[in-house]
Amino acid sequence: MVKRQEVLQVPVDLIRPGRTQARRRFDAAALAELAESIRESGVVQPVVLRSDGRGYELLAGERRWRAAQQAGLHEIPALLRDDLSDTEAYILGLIENLQRESLSPIETAEGLRRLGETFTLRHEDIGTRIGKSRTYVTNHLRLLALAPPVQTLVDEGSLSLGHAKVLAGLAVEKQQAWAEVIRRERLSVRAFEQRLAAKRAPGKNRGVNDWERLAQKLSEHLGYPASFKPGAKGAGELRLRFHSLDELDGLLERMGYREH
Repeated sequence: MVKRQEVLQVPVDLIRPGRTQARRRFDAAALAELAESIRESGVVQPVVLRSDGRGYELLAGERRWRAAQQAGLHEIPALLRDDLSDTEAYILGLIENLQRESLSPIETAEGLRRLGETFTLRHEDIGTRIGKSRTYVTNHLRLLALAPPVQTLVDEGSLSLGHAKVLAGLAVEKQQAWAEVIRRERLSVRAFEQRLAAKRAPGKNRGVNDWERLAQKLSEHLGYPASFKPGAKGAGELRLRFHSLDELDGLLERMGYREH
């Protein structure tokens, strides 16, 4: 039995990416730079593996493994962690990526969502598992309410997390147009918020704009997209969008409801 912390030299061609790796994007230039460093100094920190019957599953260190291949290495230092359960293996990989800040904002959000759904965890439980606050988890999961083109802009760094947080409170059909305004006019988060506030300011015309303004304020207050469908004589519907039962629990808590 291999000792838990013993460093092995493992052939790179026996390693395959983990099934539940959160990271999906690898910057080619940064990878080439790391490969050059590895040619000069080798792999400083071992990757983490788990036996899978055909070879080894990569739990942490996929970027180092890819760069080692690019550098022409035949073996790479590794820690073998066959003692980890599926939950522990997934959390280990996610934590390493979060600590290294190597995940994009949307990859982080997807990783947190997958962790919560796979193991039936609430936002607070997810935060506890990865050493982050519930607010950190909730704010990142809100990014999944962004339209796909806007998510891409966030991942590319064209929009900051501050911009994304505000955009996530808007109706999906309005997000991309506002994202383009932010980029074109290089608005700061504060300037963007002021622009939205001015857009929602009461004017001479009342009616649909009032409903949109109220929906926006409610979205910002609850942290979840809200919309109204007005009817006749003051009747109508209020709709709140959530993406999982865990988000529903968080929404109900924000509204002051707790099931006993």
